[in-house]
Amino acid sequence: MGDVRRVPGGAVGALRRYARLLTGDRESAHEVLADALVKAHLRWSRIEPLEYRVAYVRSMVTNGHLSERRRWAARFIRLTASGDLPDTSVPAAQSAVDNRDLLDHLLRALPRQQRIAIVLRYYLDLSDQQIADELNCSLGAVRTYVSRGVATLRASRSSSAEPFQPDSEPNTLRS
Repeated sequence: MGDVRRVPGGAVGALRRYARLLTGDRESAHEVLADALVKAHLRWSRIEPLEYRVAYVRSMVTNGHLSERRRWAARFIRLTASGDLPDTSVPAAQSAVDNRDLLDHLLRALPRQQRIAIVLRYYLDLSDQQIADELNCSLGAVRTYVSRGVATLRASRSSSAEPFQPDSEPNTLRS
């Protein structure tokens, strides 16, 4: 076994923020990231020689989140007597904190593949090919996830004064 602490210092913080965006809450993000880091520690002798160790660990976070969502959905999603899911409220956008809450809410409303593709594209500024590699899917599927996700976010925000616009500037948090 190697030492997972050799992951660059800023990478753990970036992985924490990435997990938070994927899961939508701190507790789940902590669990997913901790599980990924434990698994990385156990496999470090195979991970350490890789050129893109952080990307590999990020894939472990993504896969852990997807697995957890599958397990959670199987245990907890229940339809109401009418067959509909209950309505949820959207927080008012009055400050930067409220806007983050609204973005979290909107991201959580997206299907998981769309949410992950949006986070990888606009938070980590990954290319279509990198996202396809991360999600183990085709380039066309990535483009569909991103396109549909952005369309859903825009439609969800159409009632507010400022429509959703993804940043056009690349994010420098990529590790």
